[in-house]
Amino acid sequence: MVAQDMLYVYCIILSMKLKVELMMKLEMDNKGAVDLANNWSVGGQTRHVDVKNHFLRELKDQGLLVIKFVSGDLNDADIFTKNTAGPIFERHIPNFVRTD
Repeated sequence: MVAQDMLYVYCIILSMKLKVELMMKLEMDNKGAVDLANNWSVGGQTRHVDVKNHFLRELKDQGLLVIKFVSGDLNDADIFTKNTAGPIFERHIPNFVRTD
Protein backbone atom coordinates (compact mmCIF):
# COMPACT_ATOMS: atom_id res chain seq x y z
CA MET A 1 0.00 0.00 0.00
CA VAL A 2 1.39 3.36 -1.04
CA ALA A 3 0.45 5.19 2.17
CA GLN A 4 2.47 2.70 4.23
CA ASP A 5 5.46 3.22 1.95
CA MET A 6 5.09 6.99 2.28
CA LEU A 7 4.96 6.69 6.07
CA TYR A 8 8.05 4.44 6.06
CA VAL A 9 10.06 6.91 3.96
CA TYR A 10 8.81 9.74 6.19
CA CYS A 11 10.18 7.94 9.27
CA ILE A 12 13.51 7.27 7.57
CA ILE A 13 13.89 10.92 6.59
CA LEU A 14 13.04 12.03 10.13
CA SER A 15 15.60 9.58 11.56
CA MET A 16 18.26 11.27 9.40
CA LYS A 17 17.30 14.59 11.06
CA LEU A 18 16.01 16.03 7.77
CA LYS A 19 12.89 18.16 7.47
CA VAL A 20 9.79 16.87 5.75
CA GLU A 21 7.15 19.17 4.34
CA LEU A 22 3.76 17.97 5.50
CA MET A 23 1.09 17.15 4.37
CA MET A 24 2.27 14.47 1.96
CA LYS A 25 0.08 14.19 -1.14
CA LEU A 26 -1.46 10.91 -2.20
CA GLU A 27 -3.05 11.29 -5.62
CA MET A 28 -5.22 8.54 -7.07
CA ASP A 29 -7.55 8.15 -10.01
CA ASN A 30 -10.25 6.18 -8.20
CA LYS A 31 -12.97 8.64 -7.19
CA GLY A 32 -14.75 6.10 -4.98
CA ALA A 33 -11.59 5.33 -3.00
CA VAL A 34 -10.87 9.05 -2.55
CA ASP A 35 -14.40 9.66 -1.28
CA LEU A 36 -14.21 6.73 1.14
CA ALA A 37 -10.85 7.88 2.48
CA ASN A 38 -11.98 11.50 2.93
CA ASN A 39 -15.37 10.87 4.55
CA TRP A 40 -15.98 9.24 7.93
CA SER A 41 -19.68 8.84 7.25
CA VAL A 42 -20.47 5.86 5.07
CA GLY A 43 -23.75 4.78 3.57
CA GLY A 44 -25.50 1.44 3.65
CA GLN A 45 -23.57 0.14 0.64
CA THR A 46 -20.19 0.67 2.31
CA ARG A 47 -20.71 -1.09 5.64
CA HIS A 48 -17.81 -3.47 5.17
CA VAL A 49 -15.08 -0.89 4.78
CA ASP A 50 -11.60 -2.33 4.69
CA VAL A 51 -9.14 -1.57 7.48
CA LYS A 52 -6.90 0.16 4.93
CA ASN A 53 -9.42 2.97 4.56
CA HIS A 54 -9.46 3.51 8.31
CA PHE A 55 -5.65 3.72 8.24
CA LEU A 56 -5.81 6.36 5.49
CA ARG A 57 -8.40 8.35 7.41
CA GLU A 58 -6.28 8.30 10.55
CA LEU A 59 -3.20 9.53 8.65
CA LYS A 60 -5.33 12.27 7.14
CA ASP A 61 -6.69 13.30 10.56
CA GLN A 62 -3.15 13.40 11.98
CA GLY A 63 -2.16 15.89 9.29
CA LEU A 64 0.36 13.58 7.64
CA LEU A 65 -1.48 12.87 4.41
CA VAL A 66 -3.84 14.58 2.01
CA ILE A 67 -5.74 12.42 -0.44
CA LYS A 68 -6.66 14.00 -3.76
CA PHE A 69 -8.35 12.84 -6.93
CA VAL A 70 -6.42 13.18 -10.16
CA SER A 71 -7.80 12.03 -13.49
CA GLY A 72 -6.23 9.01 -15.14
CA ASP A 73 -4.71 11.06 -17.96
CA LEU A 74 -2.90 13.28 -15.47
CA ASN A 75 -1.77 10.50 -13.13
CA ASP A 76 2.00 10.05 -13.48
CA ALA A 77 1.94 6.54 -12.02
CA ASP A 78 -0.26 5.26 -14.85
CA ILE A 79 2.65 4.98 -17.27
CA PHE A 80 4.14 2.33 -14.94
CA THR A 81 0.93 0.39 -14.30
CA LYS A 82 -1.19 0.65 -17.45
CA ASN A 83 -0.84 0.54 -21.20
CA THR A 84 -1.09 4.21 -22.07
CA ALA A 85 -1.50 5.78 -25.48
CA GLY A 86 1.48 7.51 -27.09
CA PRO A 87 0.44 11.13 -26.42
CA ILE A 88 -0.30 10.43 -22.75
CA PHE A 89 3.01 8.58 -22.36
CA GLU A 90 4.93 11.45 -24.00
CA ARG A 91 3.25 13.98 -21.68
CA HIS A 92 4.53 12.14 -18.57
CA ILE A 93 8.08 11.41 -19.75
CA PRO A 94 9.53 14.85 -18.75
CA ASN A 95 8.52 14.16 -15.14
CA PHE A 96 10.82 11.12 -15.00
CA VAL A 97 13.53 11.59 -17.65
CA ARG A 98 15.94 14.46 -17.54
CA THR A 99 17.08 15.93 -20.83
CA ASP A 100 20.03 18.26 -21.31
